[in-house]
Parts: sequence; structure tokens; C-alpha cells
Amino acid sequence: MFRNKLIRYISKKYKESESAFTLVELVVVVMLIGILSSIAIPSFKNASDKAKQKEPTSLISNYLRAAQSYYLEFGDLPKYTSDLGEYMSVTACTKNYPSYCKSVAPADYTKLKSNSWTTPSGHFDIYMRVSDSKITFRALPVPVYINSGYGVSACYNPKTGVINIKEQNKRLGREVPQLNC
Repeated sequence: MFRNKLIRYISKKYKESESAFTLVELVVVVMLIGILSSIAIPSFKNASDKAKQKEPTSLISNYLRAAQSYYLEFGDLPKYTSDLGEYMSVTACTKNYPSYCKSVAPADYTKLKSNSWTTPSGHFDIYMRVSDSKITFRALPVPVYINSGYGVSACYNPKTGVINIKEQNKRLGREVPQLNC
């Protein structure tokens, strides 16, 4: 009997009570969500930009291996994309606008005498330079991506056999330094 009374009392109390959040509770929850998102969103943006940096890193790594192969066969460093084209295909976007590059097929630079081109995604301009018996590559964020992109530097010195690739950890805009091998 006591048990039945207790159950009725609890169910009656439950039905009578208003179950709603107060305005203060809602404001606190909204503020907490705002603080957490202000911390998380920049981290996601950095992760996205670092992921985009992997494209030129991978491409430059392949270019360095092609330059190494070219040097071993011809005894000289490649000067143009046509020289790299002996060992790999070099594709590029014809404009340095990522939104444009998404809508068109990449151009074939394998037969061209070019020493600069834009990555197929359109996020980075790649510059190839031969000097002092070494070859260097730099991937610089394109102007529309300059405040978000992290650059990449690389070099190959055939005398020492050193290949060096460095991904930048700071946003340097188009001021990505040359590496010394």
C-alpha cells in the first residue's frame, strides 16, 4: 500500500512540474557552444590548409626524382618541364585560381619549355630554378590563397646527392625561402 501511494505521489509530481529550461540556462549553453566553436574552427582551417600543402610536396618530390634521373642520364640538371617530361608527366592548371581549376582539365606541360607552372588544383605556383650546380623548387600560394597557404621548398644537389624538402609551418605568403643543399 505504501508503495502504491509513493508511485502515485511521484507520478503526480512529475505531471505537475514544468520541465523547461530557463533563459539563463539557454544563454549559458549558447555561450559555451560559441566559445568551443571559436576554438575549433581555426584548428579545422589550419588542418585543411596543411592538407592542401601535401599536393605540392608530393609533386615536388616526384620532380626531384625526375631531376635526379635526368642528371644521371644526361650529366646535366633539367632546366624546363620538357626535361622533367622525359621521366614523368607534368600537368598544370592554366590559371592560378582554384575555383577555375576545379572546372577544367589540367594542361600537359610535359613538352613545354617552362620553368614555372600552377599545380593542377590551382592553389600553388611552382618555380623551378637551376643555379650553382643544384636545382631548387618552390611552391608558393597563389595570390587568391596567399593568406591561407603554407609554401614548400625543395632542392637537389647532384654533387652531394642530397635531396631536401621542407614544408613551411608558417604562413609566409609568397616569401617562401629557397633551401640550401
